[in-house]
Amino acid sequence: MSNYIKSNQKNKEFLENNEEKLLKYIDKKGEYYLNIFKGPKNKTNFCALFLGPLWMGYRQMYFETFIIGCCVTLLGFLAMMYEFFSLTAISTSTIRGLNYALMGLIGFFGNYIYFLSLKRRITKGDEKIGVSKIGILYGFILGVLMPMAIAGATGVILMLLLGD
Repeated sequence: MSNYIKSNQKNKEFLENNEEKLLKYIDKKGEYYLNIFKGPKNKTNFCALFLGPLWMGYRQMYFETFIIGCCVTLLGFLAMMYEFFSLTAISTSTIRGLNYALMGLIGFFGNYIYFLSLKRRITKGDEKIGVSKIGILYGFILGVLMPMAIAGATGVILMLLLGD
């Protein structure tokens, strides 16, 4: 599989012209990520694969973490609609499989997502530089607790309304 960053001309030019800024924004493991961005092939990011939202929070990708949380919440709603109303054409096990597929995609495309996040932050002149240990908490809240809280509250409301 070719490198998605190098296959896009705009990304390739951005990488070549902003190497110093990328190192500044990445902070820890800067050379490691630059080598991955410049490399001939995509590499699976195992931290993103197994700890998706926490890794994204640590790398200060809060918007991306929020989007992942919304996707997980949507899949939770589909599961509830299946359980309570049998309205969806897919089963709960299929929805669980979609959740696993989402986490797999985050792991496989994690470095590319990180590059696009860095590109967006550098282009905007964002002040979030480096990594953040408190960002792990934000990642947990946005990517794990938010979907669980929304799905749980919705389930309780549905159970109260339906009288089960």
